[in-house]
Amino acid sequence: MASYGWKQHKAKPSNKRRDTFSKRKLGLFNKVTELSILCNAKTALIITSPNKNLHACGYPNHDTVIKHFFDKENPVINTEKGKQDEYTIETSRLQHETIQERLKEEKNNLQAVKETNNSSSCLPSWWDHSIDDMALESLKQFKTSLKKLKLNLDASLQGKEIHMNSCSSSTSNII
Repeated sequence: MASYGWKQHKAKPSNKRRDTFSKRKLGLFNKVTELSILCNAKTALIITSPNKNLHACGYPNHDTVIKHFFDKENPVINTEKGKQDEYTIETSRLQHETIQERLKEEKNNLQAVKETNNSSSCLPSWWDHSIDDMALESLKQFKTSLKKLKLNLDASLQGKEIHMNSCSSSTSNII
């Protein structure tokens, strides 16, 4: 019987080194650029692929950085645009640091809220713990806590019953 529809193809084995290089290259270039901006450094990165191809990345430009590295007698002169770029980079770096600090504070606040919710008295779960694993002292303390809970519940129930009775008797007096 003829089969209609999609045919299944087996995946061909790929070159793991090439795949890994492709995945890592962008990450390396991003890190070089990020470090250059944060540290106000001129950087260049040259890497070779498994196919022996050269890939370069640099900040502000890999050609400029490499020329400056090899030509020590003629240092790169900062132009007005270069100074403006440095100011922009420094401003961005400071903003990045401020945002990172705020992010860290917010993460700490979130952690504190989670801990508060876990230990909140609104969601008591201490009576859900297994008593089989408790030591004698823990069992005595557990029993005492249950007795206190029962007394508090009885007192609360009596208070509400008294309040309900007084409300119903006062409404019957009004009628």
